[in-house]
Amino acid sequence: MQSGLLRLGFTGVGRDFPVMAPESPLFFTVTLLFSDQFASAPMTRAHAPGRVEVIGNHTDYNGGTVVGAALDRGVEVALRLTSDGRVRLVSNAKPADGVVETSISTYAEDEWPDWCAYPLGVIDEARLRGFLPAGAGLDIAIHSDLPIGTGLSSSAALELAVAGALFEALPDTNASISRSLLIEIAHRAENRFVGMPCGLLDQTVVGRARAGHLVVLDASTNQSHPIRLPDGLGFALFRSHISHALVDSPYEVRRDECRKALMGLERFIPGIRHLARLHPADLDAYASVLETRPSLRARHVVHEQRRVGAFLSALHQGDAEAAGACMTASHESSRAFFDNSIPELDALVQFSNQQGAVLGARLSGGGWGGSVVALVTDNFDTKQADAICDAYEELFEVRPHWWRTSASAGLVHELLTA
Repeated sequence: MQSGLLRLGFTGVGRDFPVMAPESPLFFTVTLLFSDQFASAPMTRAHAPGRVEVIGNHTDYNGGTVVGAALDRGVEVALRLTSDGRVRLVSNAKPADGVVETSISTYAEDEWPDWCAYPLGVIDEARLRGFLPAGAGLDIAIHSDLPIGTGLSSSAALELAVAGALFEALPDTNASISRSLLIEIAHRAENRFVGMPCGLLDQTVVGRARAGHLVVLDASTNQSHPIRLPDGLGFALFRSHISHALVDSPYEVRRDECRKALMGLERFIPGIRHLARLHPADLDAYASVLETRPSLRARHVVHEQRRVGAFLSALHQGDAEAAGACMTASHESSRAFFDNSIPELDALVQFSNQQGAVLGARLSGGGWGGSVVALVTDNFDTKQADAICDAYEELFEVRPHWWRTSASAGLVHELLTA
């Protein structure tokens, strides 16, 4: 396929996202998957990266600040709008499921594999908002090199990739597509259709990331901005052998405990709207009125907000070691006060911090499994990574996967052909 075909039909009118890079190798893979399964060519394609939560653990739904970065791995979607009312889905990550078929009129009642909830949730949001034409159907092929269950937001990447490809294909929406709209739709799909009451970090980072930059989200206003990751720094990700799935975790319990802490403190500190905005001195003064668990959760959130500020200040001042120390302190707080770490993640943090080129490490994402992110210098090499993996394997008798990544670009999508 000539790269010029990738520009066919693309006007760029009203867009606030970059043009798709035609050389993306996954594009050709997902296009082949689409053609093999549906015997036609896709109309649109999209790429959405995974994300790593750098610091700000469970601060987003508490009105705090979170820092994330997009990864160099993600999800590619190829899509065609049809007129038969059918919805057909296929994923390279779930070959045993083959082509999953439902319809626009019956998907809410039909049975389908769990992974289908994410693209169907996006379709549901588009339908409820009146974007889908009457009688429309969809063929969607999904190809991912992002590990599932690692705390790296494979669900948000899938939702944003489907949203980007879908809205690129819809008639009369070219001038109105924005990242804000796509992020909102993906977030609503996760909250309402999937049933996961997550904050906005995942979709915001996936949707707004810029290469070489971190994304800083102020969850009290849902405003975000990029900051450059200093030269010479990057991330190493270590995947534990414990799968991460927030839908089946104590995530909602933690949210409820944070809510109880806020409600308990409102009686003594009028006007507070967000737990993360509480001053540590106020928490020290009134923590005794809270039950033990809400008090511990509040302690983590309040001090985590301060750590996020210290992390950003350290980067601004060029003090990478101090920034890394904030990340390690974040993990210790998650372990001790938020109770969302596990021994496997604790071990990866400990072993990572024993390496000279690692400045700090912490669990990434909701916790209870998944991955650890380490802030590393350019001197971090395979020898140091192997030392971490060797120590982990000796303790748990299974070798963790790892890879080095930089801060990458966010969602891109494009019309291929009508």
